[in-house]
Formats: sequence, C-alpha cells, structure tokens
Amino acid sequence: MLAHVPSRTDHRPPAFAMIVAGGAMVGAAVRDLRIANQLAERGYPVHVYWAMECTPVIPLHPRIKEHWLFCASRYNGILKNLFRSKYSIVEDIVWSRICRLAPVKFKMRLCQRGVFGINVAAWAMNGVIRHICRGVESDRGQLKRFARSLDRERITHVMPCLSLFGPFVQGAKPYLRDPIRYLVTYQGYEIYANYAKQIGCLEQFYQRIRETAEQSDYPAVAVSEDYKSRVNEDLGLALDRITIVPACIDLPESRDVEQSRKVLQQSFPDYDPALPLISFLGRQDSEKGIDLLLYAAKMLHQRGYRFQVAIAGATACGTKYRDACRTIAENLRIPVITADYLSSELRASLYQASHCVVYPSIHREPFGMVPIEAMAMGTPVVVPDTGGVAELPYLNGLQAGLNFKSWDSGDLAQQLARMLDDRAMHVAFRADAIAIAEHYSTPRVCDQLLQLLDVSPAVEVEAPSRIKSMVAASL
Repeated sequence: MLAHVPSRTDHRPPAFAMIVAGGAMVGAAVRDLRIANQLAERGYPVHVYWAMECTPVIPLHPRIKEHWLFCASRYNGILKNLFRSKYSIVEDIVWSRICRLAPVKFKMRLCQRGVFGINVAAWAMNGVIRHICRGVESDRGQLKRFARSLDRERITHVMPCLSLFGPFVQGAKPYLRDPIRYLVTYQGYEIYANYAKQIGCLEQFYQRIRETAEQSDYPAVAVSEDYKSRVNEDLGLALDRITIVPACIDLPESRDVEQSRKVLQQSFPDYDPALPLISFLGRQDSEKGIDLLLYAAKMLHQRGYRFQVAIAGATACGTKYRDACRTIAENLRIPVITADYLSSELRASLYQASHCVVYPSIHREPFGMVPIEAMAMGTPVVVPDTGGVAELPYLNGLQAGLNFKSWDSGDLAQQLARMLDDRAMHVAFRADAIAIAEHYSTPRVCDQLLQLLDVSPAVEVEAPSRIKSMVAASL
C-alpha cells in the first residue's frame, strides 16, 4: 500500500528533472536515463542534471535537455583557492567543458584506474559527502543557480537518482519561485556509505539522507522488498515512508546467437564457441564476490567439467580487487576472458552467448540489473540466496535460474554443475527468462513511477508483448 500522496498544488503541466550521477555509479545512471528516455518518449519535458561528472552511458532521447549541477572537484578545492569565493562557478564551467569533450570510455577508465596515484571515484565522493555532512546550505550560489534553472524550465518533479543528491533539492527549495515536488530513490547507498565511514561521518551522513526522505513529498523508493527492510534497518526510515519500484531494462531486439558468438570471437581471440560460457558482468569491486566464482570454477575443473569463464565490467572503487581476482585466476590456473568497459553491442553479445550468468554478490545486493539483462536475452542466471537479487529469477510460478548459498563457493559450484548437466532444466529456464524480464521493462516501471507521482500518462505505452521465438532460435 502506497503512503498518501499530496494533491496537485498548481496547474502546470508535468515536467521532470532527473539528477544523475556521472562517473563510476553506472548502474544507477543507466536506470534513471532509461526512465528519462521513456518519459521523453511519452511527450513529457525531461531534463537531466549531471552531478560530479557527465557520463551518458546510453543514448539520450533528443527531447531531453542536459544541465550541469556541480562538478566532481567543486567540493575538493582544486581551483577554488585561485578565487576569493569559497566555491567557484568557473570551476564548474571549466570542468563541464572538459567532461563533455572527453570520450565516455576514457572517463570510465579514469574513474577505474585513477590518475597520479589518486583514486578519482573516492576523491570525488569524499568531497561531496563532506559537503553534505557540513550542510549543502553553505554553497548558496550553487543552490540558487539550481533553483533558477528549475524555475526557468518550469520543472514540477525532481527525481535524484541517488539519495545523496536529495539534500541539494531540499536546499534549493527556499530559492524557488514555483513549488516543486521531489522523490528520493535509495539504490546503492551502502556503497557511498562506505566512503562516509572511511572519513568518519557515517552517522551524520545517514541522518542527512534520512531527513531528506522524511521531508520529501512521496514515500522514498527502494528497488526491492529486501532493500526496503535494509533502508529501514540502517537509516531508521519508517517503513510507511518507503515504497518499492524496481529498476528497469530496455528489452532488446531478438538476436541470433551465432552472430553473438562471432562478435565475441572478433573481440576475444581466446573465446571458444564450442565450450559453455559462464559469465560475470558488472562492477569488478569487492562486494561482487567474483573470487567465489573463480573458486567454484576451479572445483568444477577438478571434477572434469569443461567450460569457459568470462569476467567483464567497470569498477567504482579502484582496480585493486579486479587485479587481485586476475591474480587468483592465474594461481588457480583458470583461463578467464577478461574485459573492463564494454560497448552495448559487446555486452549484449556476451549475455546472449553465455550458458548462464553468475552474480555472486557477498553483500545484500539491492536489486541486480545484470541478472535481469541476462534473462532478457534468454540466458539463465545463478544468484545468491540473500538480498534483493535473490528474488529475481522467480515470478508468478516462472523460474529462470538458481540460488546458491551466499558466500559458499562449494554450493555455487554445485548449482553451476546443475546448469551444465541438466539440459531440460536449462531449456525450461531459457523459456521463462524473457517473460520474467518483461516484468521489469522500462514502460512498466515508468507506469509505476507515474502512479506514485500522481501523474497521468501523457501517452499510453504498453510493455511489448513478445513471443519466445528468440529462445527457440538460440537453443
């Protein structure tokens, strides 16, 4: 049951602003840019405000207008000492021009590998978190510019993709000419809470992002049932102030599996299409549990199973864990196909060509976009039995994957063996995978958001009804 939503306070047509994190927080950005595209497709005015960095990881609808909220260095003091003001608009202008000109792939690598020994992602997040904890009101110039932009664009609803941007919206409200409403989304807060803990302000940070949600106009969004409980436990936000709206995917067009295999062969010379491919896609950071997959793979190799392993994805916390996993694979004598940032074409091909996709997170994964994307390509998944990700392979009697006991590489090996041995089960999972993924389609999730916001759809868009010919063609 949704909490009470306030009635409309003016007669302006709905216009949406999405605050999107650039840089390493790719999963959150993809979710919100998909929603932004869907809203624009339905005819609503949509504006994207980039925070810290500008990383358009998916193409934006031509109707979407882009703005700059603040740059990654604004609260870290690179240029502001050159100016008498505490925070410099010149810094935002210079940084925004650089970010818009730099290729996305270059920016992603910069976030992953750092520069001159500096962890860029941690450096940017630490500055923003310190600023939030001391009070965003200290930077009145930025809040006033944000408010003027919202007024100029006639924005009615603001949706920060990360809860840490909520204080900036609340801070801008006193400077607004016209009222706005905002909706806080909790996704991945535990990741940037780690930065807050490292700099000694975790409780203060939790207080800030909880207060913003309590002052918002709608129940805060959590992306799964388990994540709703986690937000309540960690932050103390009341359960009746939290509702569930899952993450979403754009359903792919039908693809030929042989063509996907050819794409992989062109990009990865070691890929052998004759062997089953077990893949991990996602951030290569410590909480993802990639080493569990490597240990499980070694166990299966010792039992005589023949297959390949692929590990691909960016990082948000530097490359130490990624490099450690590659060293583990070398020590275990496991040949692994490795990649960092993937193009959309290569990512889709890897999903399509995989026998199954494993997502072995060691923390209470809030949702897990990767398993849904895999299922959308008709590929079964193996996920842990804790967190929001545990719910994903099941829907209304359908099943598209298996759970393994969390943190247990032996049980993960057992479930992978079932995937490799039981062809009938594998075929059944492939047949159900697309139907489950359709439940998380962008149009369906967008409908849920509009219902929560009490906004009538501008254009009726139904989730596509798709037959399972793609699955049959790929078996």
